[in-house]
Amino acid sequence: MTSMDRAYFDEIYRSHSDPWRFESSWYEQRKRAVTIAALPEPRYQSAFEPGCSIGMLSSLLAHRCDQLLATDIVADVVVRARDRCRPSPWVRVEQRSIPEEWPTGSFDLIVLSEIAYYFDRSGLKDIMGRVLASATPGATVVGAHWRGTTNYPLTGDEAHGIMASESGLEHRIHYAESDFVLDIWNRAS
Repeated sequence: MTSMDRAYFDEIYRSHSDPWRFESSWYEQRKRAVTIAALPEPRYQSAFEPGCSIGMLSSLLAHRCDQLLATDIVADVVVRARDRCRPSPWVRVEQRSIPEEWPTGSFDLIVLSEIAYYFDRSGLKDIMGRVLASATPGATVVGAHWRGTTNYPLTGDEAHGIMASESGLEHRIHYAESDFVLDIWNRAS
């Protein structure tokens, strides 16, 4: 299976304003809390969160970052994420498709939450190459993904295996339970 495209996400959000129940699901609330609590640094200068959806995690990351670029491929959810992050003017929310529109600049925090399994192996390898190219030495790289059955190109565990195979990353934290897996790496200095 190839990577999921813009049309897939446009249709999902056309059918439902919160298709994964980011606002109401205990799983989503808990996973966000565990992700934020697991960040090894108290503060980050410049963070990137691709696939931010409606900005639920973005609004929490904002409290730990001097600057945050959050992006999503769907125009309507970008508007919602902007509204949610409006109290934090240091957060920019933009419509972008990754890997094609990967931002320039460098980041000391890159968060790949619930997006890596939408890409096939070669697509995720491409993304990880971009992660390594834009991560500052010692940067924190986060992966957090559901472990259940999907109709996506990869499972959460497969995506984390590909992410972990990058030689420029040093593994720092691993947390797994039946619902989700969370890994944190540092960019090798």
